[in-house]
Amino acid sequence: MEAKKILTRENELTVELRETVKKMYKNLELSYEEVYYLDCEVDEDTGMINKNKNVKHYTKDQVTRNMKALKSAYMIAKGAASPTEIINFRTKYHIAASTLSLILGFSKNTISNIENEGVSSLPSGRLIKMCLNNKDIIYQYIKVCEAIDTQKKEELSNKLMQQNI
Repeated sequence: MEAKKILTRENELTVELRETVKKMYKNLELSYEEVYYLDCEVDEDTGMINKNKNVKHYTKDQVTRNMKALKSAYMIAKGAASPTEIINFRTKYHIAASTLSLILGFSKNTISNIENEGVSSLPSGRLIKMCLNNKDIIYQYIKVCEAIDTQKKEELSNKLMQQNI
């Protein structure tokens, strides 16, 4: 994926940078990927620009994405499934994101959204984690799912039986 470009104070294009950061949040040390760009240091009191020193700056979009990443890292630390865990599970058992969403009783796009944007709800994230880690739970959800037909239920059940979770 090509890096996003951001216009600096000097009207020059710069690339969006990424860095893994560690922050304390609600008494937990969390690690997540933060996005930012570098531009000249600005003295907040005087408004003077120091062109000799570049520091981190954030666009509104970057602040929003960083907050989502922090929230997702917090929920994962509290027991929610990570996007990577979900993707690995789906890949291992060849289950589409929309199908897994329907099995778990979510709207069709929920799993895809979590994989792309991070966990947005702790209860949902914990439910997903329990299902990924316990065959019996996922079997029960497949069994009672009304959104998929009998043939698909059998196919999914067989895939799960062939390999251990």
